[in-house]
Amino acid sequence: MGPPYHLEIWQIVAICLLMLPAFFIANYIVVKKMVRERTAREERIDRFVAAGVGRDMSPGNRFKKRPRRRF
Repeated sequence: MGPPYHLEIWQIVAICLLMLPAFFIANYIVVKKMVRERTAREERIDRFVAAGVGRDMSPGNRFKKRPRRRF
């Protein structure tokens, strides 16, 4: 028979309290990474849209005739 591995309530509470800062630090790191990825994705989309609008609205393209549809 192995040694008993039972913990008192105060020992369990002490372990939980000691683990709490580690949880908060890990949560902070994960949230910060998610915010950075979301911001980068939004900036990439904004740049893509701005490039498309700039290309479509440039003076050279604005006055060109559209090709006729041939039947």
